[in-house]
Amino acid sequence: AAAPEGVDLEALRASVVKIYTVSQSENYRKPWQRPRPQGSSGTGFYIGDRKLMTNAHVISDAKNLQVKRSDRVKRYEARVLYAGHDCDLGVITVDDDEFWEGMKPLEIGERSEMRSKVMTIGYPMGGNKISVTEGVVSRIEVNTYVHTGADDHLTIQTDAAINPGNSGGPVIQDGKVVGVAFQGRMFAQNLGYM
Repeated sequence: AAAPEGVDLEALRASVVKIYTVSQSENYRKPWQRPRPQGSSGTGFYIGDRKLMTNAHVISDAKNLQVKRSDRVKRYEARVLYAGHDCDLGVITVDDDEFWEGMKPLEIGERSEMRSKVMTIGYPMGGNKISVTEGVVSRIEVNTYVHTGADDHLTIQTDAAINPGNSGGPVIQDGKVVGVAFQGRMFAQNLGYM
């Protein structure tokens, strides 16, 4: 699909990364037993100052964290700076200077309005290349976030595809980030949330 007029899709893609996580959670009922490490992936995007934003659930319990740019083959070691589990947001960084060469931060925009068009960029399951999908904002409300199941925050529903692996990726409107993709609905088609 062609990018909306005035939106530099290649520049947006260059600032969106795939995150590879090997995580191992704790078993608080049986602390002497540790679950097996699990591999997963998600998406992140550059917000400036050598920081990448993603979801907290993408980087939770990370034992090994790597990121990959769409224009390079190499994976770079990353580390967690912040994880806000209540709002399901996290910030990571890469210490290797080479990783940041030519990368531009994405600008944060205003909240989307009902029936406005948005675009998700990320690395959903089903392939290794970056994916861009478009959709329309269909609901804006306060809802419980799946990551903790305890806190209610603003959610914006869109019919742009948000699948496992898209988590942590930017939702774009007019070339600016208006949300972070963070969850879909099981057994529901064309429902995603930011």
